[in-house]
Amino acid sequence: MPSEALKYGSAKLSYKERLIEAIKYTESLCLHKENIEFTFDKQLEQSVRQQIFQLSGDALYDYGYNKSSDLAGKCTPVHLMLQQHLKNDLGIDSLITIGDRYWDDYIYCEMTKESIERELNHSNIYEPIKAHVWLTLPDGTILDCTAEAHADLLFERGEHPAHKCIVLVEPSKEENAKSGYHRPILVGTGFLEKTGMIQMRCL
Repeated sequence: MPSEALKYGSAKLSYKERLIEAIKYTESLCLHKENIEFTFDKQLEQSVRQQIFQLSGDALYDYGYNKSSDLAGKCTPVHLMLQQHLKNDLGIDSLITIGDRYWDDYIYCEMTKESIERELNHSNIYEPIKAHVWLTLPDGTILDCTAEAHADLLFERGEHPAHKCIVLVEPSKEENAKSGYHRPILVGTGFLEKTGMIQMRCL
C-alpha cells in the first residue's frame, strides 16, 4: 500500500490538478480564507513573465535577500512579501501554496495529510514546520525563490546571487521525477496562521 506521500508524488496528476485537490483539501480543513477565482485557462504573456521576474529580483535585493544563504529557509516571509508586491505593483493575484518538492530519490520538506493534521492538532510554536511555501500565479505558473537557494546550501553548490535563485515554472512544462517537481497540498495562509507559524521556516 503506497504511503500518502507517494500518492502525491504520482505523475498521473498535473500540477493544476493537484492544485485543485489542494484547494479542496484546504477547504475540508476549514483553512480556506482567500477567495480563489483562478481559472488557469489563460497563459501569462512572456512580457508579463519578464516583469514578474524583474520585480521579484528587485524586491529580493531591496529586502536584503542578496544570495542563497539569505533566502534558504525563508520561504514564508519571502513569498508573502512577493505576493503583496505582485498585487500592488503589477496587479497580479497569486496564491500562497504549501507543499513539498518531489524527486524519485529525495523529497524536500516532505508533507503528508497525516503530518498536516497532526500539526493542526498538536502545534508547537517552538518547533519549525516541515513544509515548503511558494506562489502559484493565475495561469498555474509556479514562482519559487527559495527552494534552489536551500539546495545550494544543502548540496554545497556554493552561493548564488538572489536573482539566480528565482524559478518560474510554466504550467505546460512536463513534470519529471528525475529533475523534481512541486507538489501542492494546501493553499492560502490559514494553515500558517492556525499553527501560529506565519514566520514558518523550511527545514
